[in-house]
Amino acid sequence: MSRSSTKKREQVALFAAAILVAIGGIIYELILGAAASYLVGDSILSFSLATGVTLFGMGIGSLLVNYIKLHPATSFAANEIILGLIGGNSVMLMYLGFVFTRSHWLIFAVISLAIGICIGLEIPLLMKMFQEFGRKSSVKLFSKILALDYFGALIASLLFPLVMLPYLGLMRSAYLVAALNIGVAVLILKQMKASKIVMTISVIATMLLLGFFIYATEIEHGIDKRTYKDPVMWQQQTPYQKIVLTRYKNDTRLFLNRNLQFSSLDEARYHETLSTSALSSVANPKRVLIMGGGDGLLARDVLKYPSVEHITLVDIDEVMTNLAKTNHLLTDINQRSLHDPRVSIVNQDAFQFAFSTKDKYDVVLIDLVDPSNEKLAKLYSEQLYRQIGNILTERGVMVTQATSSFFSPHAFYMVANTVKSSHPERYVTAFSVNVPSFGEWGFVMSTPQAEVVASQPLPKNLRYQNQKLLTFLTKQNAISVPSGPTSTLVSPRITDVYNSDMRQWRYE
Repeated sequence: MSRSSTKKREQVALFAAAILVAIGGIIYELILGAAASYLVGDSILSFSLATGVTLFGMGIGSLLVNYIKLHPATSFAANEIILGLIGGNSVMLMYLGFVFTRSHWLIFAVISLAIGICIGLEIPLLMKMFQEFGRKSSVKLFSKILALDYFGALIASLLFPLVMLPYLGLMRSAYLVAALNIGVAVLILKQMKASKIVMTISVIATMLLLGFFIYATEIEHGIDKRTYKDPVMWQQQTPYQKIVLTRYKNDTRLFLNRNLQFSSLDEARYHETLSTSALSSVANPKRVLIMGGGDGLLARDVLKYPSVEHITLVDIDEVMTNLAKTNHLLTDINQRSLHDPRVSIVNQDAFQFAFSTKDKYDVVLIDLVDPSNEKLAKLYSEQLYRQIGNILTERGVMVTQATSSFFSPHAFYMVANTVKSSHPERYVTAFSVNVPSFGEWGFVMSTPQAEVVASQPLPKNLRYQNQKLLTFLTKQNAISVPSGPTSTLVSPRITDVYNSDMRQWRYE
């Protein structure tokens, strides 16, 4: 093979490496932000820090390249090995830090900085390698490398949320990208005919990371056993959330992104209060819309009303609703409610459904997760509550869970004020019930008039609620809400307020 052909092949390998390292760099940033948001719940802060600290590290790496005296190919390969080992283990290290220490933010920052430094070294070292292959540094060459880098960023931004996260999960995604990093190093070393020692180290590191990739589920399960107090019976990362079911004696618990959703020991206090407060405020309710509630527990209690003819349950996560239909830990609790012919399941974003449905409902029950990130803020906005008013019948009632009135009082007040602002002609009631697993939990209800609140009889077979208690909660003990700001699509204040409330409890 001629020297020109060899040089051309080497340059093609370098251009391919430029795309691959760009893909890996962006995916590492996304993995860091996603892992931190799963662990602590504040996605804006998590992704902002992941991006900011990583970019700062990239700046440091770009400066450090001037002090590296090794051969460019060897330096590049060593950098990719280090990046792969740090980046591949980043999720595991963050999980361990969260479980065993109070320094998870420090660990997160150190990992982000280290990954950023390694990423910052990549393009300057690639430029040096091009010079080694006889291609002089120029604006044209630099623009080509940057173009490939930006093209790789686009691929990564699509690959991570659409393929890697839903099908591999965070830990496996990290290990796969790490193996890719070192695979790039092997490709470069092979072209450079590097020493056998360096090649051997690269191959061993690649095999090690692929081994971690294969056993990532077992590693994650082992960490989760220490994260959750009770034995983990089922878990899966979906495109929307990580679902975990635990069980200890008679206590089954559901966690979404590590946040407790219910304990079977006291969930009736929550679900019966949410359902009865609304359905007892409408005479003979027939059509009910449930937003969220993919576990089927709220539908179970709504079905106890003989007048109910149809329930539309809208939950974005098909994995969750399928789990609630098939897993005996859930079907034993929800009494197979999602198999009832009166229940129709729609796996769609609740916000989109509210604006697309042509139906009218006597009752709308909002059983969504707390507004811990900006993706959820729209589900607590004036625009959504106003649209729900449009799909209610004239006698219709809406009730939403409104976070904890004790742990997140400012968020609770904001939900109430947002509903008031959206339903100015209706009567809005804020109230709460004590759920031992969560503490005092808040609800906000919108009715046509004050007189209809808890005016209808309750169904039989309730475990917790009764007419006297419900009347006390919604009338005598209703919570007076001070006037305050609201949350909208343009100004989604609810997320910041909620995270500010919770930070003192969660991050101490």
